[in-house]
Amino acid sequence: MLIGDGLAFASAVFFAVAYIAIAKAARERTADNGVLLSIVMTGALSAFAFVLRVDTTPRSGASLPAAVAWFAASGIFATVWGRLTLFKAVRLAGVIRATTIRRLTPFFSILLAWAVLGESVSGFAASGMILIAASFALVYADNSRKLAAIELFPDADLPRGYMFGAISALMYAASYIVRKRGLQTLPDPYLGALLGSVAALAYYLIGCLFSSKFRSDVRAFLSVPDPWQFFAAFCISAGQISQFMALNLTGVGRVAVINSVEIFLSSYLAAIVFKTEGWPSLLIMLATVLATAGVIFVAAG
Repeated sequence: MLIGDGLAFASAVFFAVAYIAIAKAARERTADNGVLLSIVMTGALSAFAFVLRVDTTPRSGASLPAAVAWFAASGIFATVWGRLTLFKAVRLAGVIRATTIRRLTPFFSILLAWAVLGESVSGFAASGMILIAASFALVYADNSRKLAAIELFPDADLPRGYMFGAISALMYAASYIVRKRGLQTLPDPYLGALLGSVAALAYYLIGCLFSSKFRSDVRAFLSVPDPWQFFAAFCISAGQISQFMALNLTGVGRVAVINSVEIFLSSYLAAIVFKTEGWPSLLIMLATVLATAGVIFVAAG
């Protein structure tokens, strides 16, 4: 279980670095948001790992179609619907408000894992989750202070923005569940990551027939990527594959909760390593202490 927790934490580190790289690419005014690049890179890296892995476990032919369906669904839930609804939330409510609502993901994940997978949580792990929930409350309080000084932009629609933010959190939580279902059917995280990427890529290519936005994304993907964008895509890919490996070894709730600390990791990496942001506020520092203790409790539980 500790290996699974370690992989979940590694996934959080990769995602935290990716968010900083995305911000750097945005400052360079890159045309594409990098979604397609990350999809293709995830497919390439997972295919490479799938071919090279040493695994002599026999595969059941009867389980393969079901596993393919679960893994494909995970790509649609997270990479397509989760991201599209998050972008919609950001456009309607702004970055701070949208990403704050997005933090509901681990709580949706725990509820779905209990309802769908029958997962239980030990008392020690539950205490850790409460600490992490308290850390999110401090993040919310810190964001509320910032929002008081931010005027609403002309196209803002807070109710719809919050709705799309909640839907995004639910889509990401659902992706944890279907990934776990697929791994229970066929425990191969590399194949799962590969099939999820193929499904997401197919969704975009089919979408080109109906959406000018999708066609624009494909054209941008075919151009030479910004170095920061390429680095962000690599980190997202590594994070997704690490997440799949973690889910193969431990429960959905544990992975989702440990993954959620990327919000704190990105703050400190941005301030200390990449020098792109100022130091976090005292509230965020206190929240980091609570989140760190929470992760230790979850890992120990």
